[in-house]
Amino acid sequence: MVLFGTAAYFVQQSLVSLLLKPAHGQHFIYTSPGGGIGFLFGVCTDVGLILSLPLIAYELLGFLAPLVDHEVRRFIARCVVLSGLLAACGVAFGYFLGLPLALHFLGHQFTTKQITPLLTISEYMSFVTVYLGGSALLFQIPLVLGVINRMKPLKPRRLLGWERYVIVGSFVVAMLMAPTTNVIDQLVIAVPVIVAYQVGVGLIWLTNRRPRRPKKFAVLVERDRQQQAERLRRAQVQTGAVAELTRRTSVA
Repeated sequence: MVLFGTAAYFVQQSLVSLLLKPAHGQHFIYTSPGGGIGFLFGVCTDVGLILSLPLIAYELLGFLAPLVDHEVRRFIARCVVLSGLLAACGVAFGYFLGLPLALHFLGHQFTTKQITPLLTISEYMSFVTVYLGGSALLFQIPLVLGVINRMKPLKPRRLLGWERYVIVGSFVVAMLMAPTTNVIDQLVIAVPVIVAYQVGVGLIWLTNRRPRRPKKFAVLVERDRQQQAERLRRAQVQTGAVAELTRRTSVA
């Protein structure tokens, strides 16, 4: 993390411009002598942490490797990769769509001649971090459903029955993320959440349509079949031997 954070310091101007772009020219201040340095330190730290997450996940998998079997390791690795891709999609969605809408509403809705916004850069950074983090979490819905289905199979029909609550909850989330009275802006936030839930239900339907038996279970079934065939062969041999002995006795 230190290495990535140090590298981020050398491109700090580009990172700051990227973070301030959704504000559309809004001016910010800092209220202490060390406020500017603290802001840059926070940006470099966050970037270093985000870039270090793949390495942290890799080290964690290496630590858990002796404790779990190969199939579980593969499942965890797939979940980590998929989680990263979904988080990237969520951050991109929040950065390009949700965040500009929220900042525009919050920055212009409550202004009068006597009240104007005067935001500090640290408050802006905290808002952006929480907002993008929430967007990344919302896009984890399909993965969460898939993990739950792995532990306890879910019924797609029952999940579709909960869709009404998902729709209501998605609009509540949309109101919190983009508190505007424009219905179109609300739909921009709510529809992806609903679609993410539908994608999760569809993946569960495909997964449960043809249940796959674990490899170990298949090996045990095959071994049991072979043992049953061996026992049957031995029983037939013994039956034949008894019949032959009975025939010889009767002849004698």
